[in-house]
This record gives sequence, C-alpha cells and structure tokens, in this order.
Amino acid sequence: MSADLAVITADPSVIERAGDPAEFIIQACERAKAWLAEVLEHGDIEQIAEMKSQAEAIRVYTMSRQLGKDAQLSATEIVRRAERGIGVAIRRGQENQEIARRGEHTGNQYTGKVHPDDSSKPSALAYGSKGEMYGSADDKPGILSLADEGSEEDFEEALSEARTERNLARANVVRKMRGRQPARPAPAAEWVPDPSDRSSEAAAQRRKLIRDWAAQGYSSRQMEELLGTSGGTIRRIARETGTEIPADSLIGRTRLHDSNHIVQETVHALAGAAMGVELVDPAELDRAQIGAWTASLTDSIRVLNRLIKTMKEAVQ
Repeated sequence: MSADLAVITADPSVIERAGDPAEFIIQACERAKAWLAEVLEHGDIEQIAEMKSQAEAIRVYTMSRQLGKDAQLSATEIVRRAERGIGVAIRRGQENQEIARRGEHTGNQYTGKVHPDDSSKPSALAYGSKGEMYGSADDKPGILSLADEGSEEDFEEALSEARTERNLARANVVRKMRGRQPARPAPAAEWVPDPSDRSSEAAAQRRKLIRDWAAQGYSSRQMEELLGTSGGTIRRIARETGTEIPADSLIGRTRLHDSNHIVQETVHALAGAAMGVELVDPAELDRAQIGAWTASLTDSIRVLNRLIKTMKEAVQ
C-alpha cells in the first residue's frame, strides 16, 4: 500500500505540519501514481480499491480545506487511475474465469460476495454498486467504461486532456476516450427493427436480439425500451421461442440498494470529512449558521449512532 496516502488519511495533521500543505498532497499523489503502476502489473484489486478510497478521502479533504484546485486535481487523478485499475483487474479476472461476467448466476447476485459455503466466483459488484460499476446512462459511465473504452494509451491521453481542462470527472475522461476511437459501422447483428416493421426479417431479428440480450442479463422491460415494443410483447416472444430471461426472475426480489456498499461509502466519506473537521476553529464560525448546522449534525449523528448500534448487535 502507498504509505503516503495511508499516513495522510490516518493522521491528516501531517498535512497541516507541512510547509506547503497543497504541495505536500500533490507530491504524495505523484508517489501514489507510481505505486499504482506497479500494482497494476499484478492486478491486486483489493489494494487498488483501498487506494481509491484513500484518494477519495483526500480529495474531499482538499475541498473542505480549500487547498486549491491543483491539490484537488491530483487526488482526483489518483481516484480515476485507481478506478481504471479496478476495471482492468475485473476484466482480467473475467478472462481468467476468476470473476463472474455480467449475467452469470454466482454467489450473492446483489452484492457480488461469495457465501462461505459457496465456491462460486465473485462478480464485479464485489467492488462497487451496479451503478458505480456499469453506470446509469451514456453521460454517467461506470468504472468499467474506463477499462472498456480504449487502451492504456487512450486513457493516458484522455486523462491528460481532461486535466488540462481541469475537469477530471469520470464522464469527461470516458467521453475523451470514446472520442479517440475511430467510428465503426454497427454490425448487422445489432440492427434493431423499427416497431412498425412487420416483415419476416424484422421478426427474426427481434427474436435473435431477445435471445442475445437475455443472455447478457437484460430484463424484458429493458428490452421493450430498446425495441420500442409494448408491455408483454417481449415475454410473449420469449415464450414462443423458448427463451429464458433470467433477469426477470430476479426483479421481484431484487434489492434496490447494496447495504455493504452504502456503509463502505459512508465510512470513506466521513473519514474525508473528519480530516477537515479536526481543523475547525470555533472562533471563525458564522454565528448565524451555527444553529442550523448543529441541528443537522445532531440528526445525522443520531442516525449514525443507530447504525453503529445495529452493526454491533449483529456481531454479538
């Protein structure tokens, strides 16, 4: 593990003791970048994920302490690099059949974790939520997009361009990676017939697409949106062709949240906030805001204490 980031997140006061706190963070992130490059050679996904968490906490700290855009960009760059590292490691694990591909029914379908008595492979969801891994839209890409949208060279050039723009948001980096790819004609198999097309060719193509998409993990509702068909059409065609849609059997019991991921992200966010809170000078606070701040913090602390109590009871 990169010692610099680990030390900073464990004891943020080391930053304030530095002659130039912003430069201290920038140099620490430079060393973390070199460390990440070495770890990627071995694909140690757990270490990469831990560095991502540390860099995210430091990014939040630089914002709360207003240490400048350069320090914030340095921490954000490590987050993006770690995310691509996670994505590359997942894809590598899938190629080696060590990590389940999307749609494979292994382990816990919702957290990606493997039960103690289950020898199944973990999925990408062991390292982040579904939205974080796969994204929710073209303008909200997931971590895996950083691994899928281009080569290492494409990523480096996109990251450099994004940093020049001082915008290292994941969407901006992915957009630049996509822009570097030559335009390619869509393969014939991807032809999606117009909903009004009643030809035999269109019908055959719809059946093929339904089979392919079902195998990829799409639900009938998602397929209806892609094909522009009315409710029930996809399931009817699937029944007629003997096509199973595994995703539909999960929808009725799918959890809309990942408790492990929520707690993990809460811990990381609070660690970053705590780094800044330790340095608050009460004398500088706006008296007019204190009442609202204390009420909000009290409510939040009450919820967090309830969660802590619940988790402690769970392990007793």
